[in-house]
This record gives sequence, structure tokens and C-alpha cells, in this order.
Amino acid sequence: MKEVAITGLGGQVFADVLSALLHRGLSVNAFIKNPEHLMLNYENLTISRLEIDTKDALKDSFEGYHDVIFTFDDDQTDHDANSFVLDRYDEMVNAAREAGVNRLVVVGSPQAEAFFVGDLRRRNDIDWVFISTEGDYATRAADEVIAPHFHHEVYTE
Repeated sequence: MKEVAITGLGGQVFADVLSALLHRGLSVNAFIKNPEHLMLNYENLTISRLEIDTKDALKDSFEGYHDVIFTFDDDQTDHDANSFVLDRYDEMVNAAREAGVNRLVVVGSPQAEAFFVGDLRRRNDIDWVFISTEGDYATRAADEVIAPHFHHEVYTE
């Protein structure tokens, strides 16, 4: 069974994508800042603490995964979420790349697309796709893990 890592702050986008992955029967390791807040009990789900203190800690978390999904909620007024993205996004991408991740799926707000994609477009050493949180983004994210369609692309509704 294919195992995928998913990370995020545990908001609605994270929950939607995680649900889609689990409903597809994938084995998922969910890395979040506060794993004690995620009260789910699925046989194919592991819940782990997202170690964000250093890039090496992030890299260790992502090692061994072919696919990693980053989820970011689209509430542009959430100061904590915005600070997390601005402070950690580039480091997270670098950690995934250095961990040997083959495919990075980034799910985020269409208003933040330029930020997310700008960093990804500078990289040709990792396969990536950006999925906008418009429409059925959770199903699209699961589809990209099961049967990738895009290579270095932006996918919006």
C-alpha cells in the first residue's frame, strides 16, 4: 500500500485532503504541530508531530516518502497561519527535496498562488503541483498522489 505524508496546521483544508486520502485507502502519516488535537482512529493513519524547529528535523520527517502534501488554509486574516507560511514554507520545500521526496503537492489559497508557485518554479529537482482551494481540491490532491497528471504545474478550478 502506498504511504503518503501530509502536513499542515490542521485546519479545514488539511482535514478535507486527509479525508480524501483516507477514503481512497491510502496509508497516511499526518504531520501536524499539535497532534494531540487530531482525534481520529483509522487503521491506515499515523499521526505525528510536525518538527519545525530546524530544516534537519523537517527533513527527517519527510525521509522515505515518495509523495508529500502541504496544505495551507485560505483564511488570509489568520495571523498565525500566515506567519507559519511565511516563516516555514521555503524551509519545508527544501527539507522535502533534501529528504528525497519525488512529488510535492501544495494545496493553498488562490490568493496565495503567486507566493507558493514562485518558489516552486525555481526548482527543477522535485516534481510538484499546486492545487488551488477552489472546487473539489481534496479529490484533486488525492488523484495527484494516486495517478499524477501534472509535472511542475498549477491546477486551478
